[in-house]
Amino acid sequence: MSVTIRPIEKKDKEVWLHLWAGPGGYLEFYKSKLPEAVSNNTFERFFDESEPVWCGVAVDDKTGKVIGFATYLSHRTTWAIEDYVYLNDLFVSADCRLHGVGRKLIEYVYAEADKLGACRVYWHTQFENHRAQMLYTKVGFKSGFLTYQRPNSK
Repeated sequence: MSVTIRPIEKKDKEVWLHLWAGPGGYLEFYKSKLPEAVSNNTFERFFDESEPVWCGVAVDDKTGKVIGFATYLSHRTTWAIEDYVYLNDLFVSADCRLHGVGRKLIEYVYAEADKLGACRVYWHTQFENHRAQMLYTKVGFKSGFLTYQRPNSK
């Protein structure tokens, strides 16, 4: 499968929302729901120059259809002078998986992090997401950290 990875564009909103929150989409994969206002706000942040949040999309070269996305953000750290980049969300349509699209999206985020001068790119995944981990161990390494969060947080 031949794909092009490019920055998201305003014209991509409907398809991004479908991949994000529609049937078979990212949020459903993680058994989650978000208010529509949160999804719309997230999309608008991609185009706000004051927000350090971006999105790259995978476009099937044959059909021109957006088939996946990676969202990422930069942030300060107390462990380096340079910022870190956090790969926040990675999703490829179920019928387009196992064709290297996820890897290309991660490599896109790596290249964007380099442009930003970030010294680290990192991400989290669910412990049970074994298929994704098969890719992640090829493009990165397990840091050895576990993630905890505040109970009953928003």
